[in-house]
Amino acid sequence: MICKNCKHEIGPEDQRCPKCGAENPFATKHRQNMKQFKASYNKTKEDVIDSAQKTGKLAKKAAILIVLIIGCIIMSLISSYNYTDRDPDEAVRRDAERNADTYAEQADEFLKRGEYTELISFLYAHELMNFPPEEFKDLRRVTYVAGEYYECIKLMEEIILRSDDPEYFDGLDTDIRNFCMYLDSFYEVLEAQKPGEKNEEYLAYIMDMEAELKAAMRTYFAMNDEELEEFLTFSEAQKAVRLEEVLRHE
Repeated sequence: MICKNCKHEIGPEDQRCPKCGAENPFATKHRQNMKQFKASYNKTKEDVIDSAQKTGKLAKKAAILIVLIIGCIIMSLISSYNYTDRDPDEAVRRDAERNADTYAEQADEFLKRGEYTELISFLYAHELMNFPPEEFKDLRRVTYVAGEYYECIKLMEEIILRSDDPEYFDGLDTDIRNFCMYLDSFYEVLEAQKPGEKNEEYLAYIMDMEAELKAAMRTYFAMNDEELEEFLTFSEAQKAVRLEEVLRHE
């Protein structure tokens, strides 16, 4: 299941998204259904047992068994209902298909202004990141890179804003590891797209993203050019250790 707010995976029973904290409507609906079921089930059980007591022990046992079987069936149906993906974003995707030309033009405007994180937020909001229509074929290469750039910038901001918060101690390690993963992924996608990017304008956007990402790392992680270039040669695990040392002042 995908969180409607940040588009990260979320368990169907998670009351809130572990990434952004947004409420999970499926979990809320599940709790409501379970509450209604328990009330109805208890009332049915009482009625059946009360009736069975008037007809003897054997009938009573049979009635209890029937109630248990009915309860299991209803529980199964409720679970099936709540776990079924009802595709709540289908209407958004239909809108994206109808307005693909307009949205493609708007995406180009974001690129021209250098608003790469805003571009990805826009694409996610209109279900254009995971389900791009044909009109976005020329934008796909640059948006692949922008998607990784978006995750890196978002995580860096979270890390820096909350790094001194004692309640964020465990979360800091998790976000550092995630940042290092997305950083490596950014460079993998970057290198894969550069040779095939025939449109010089889009190639310029890709290189601008790399320049901005490096500038952010130098600022946020207090690295000079030499330290940053060395940092980028590290493995994902080595990068995480280095950032923990920097951010925890070890």
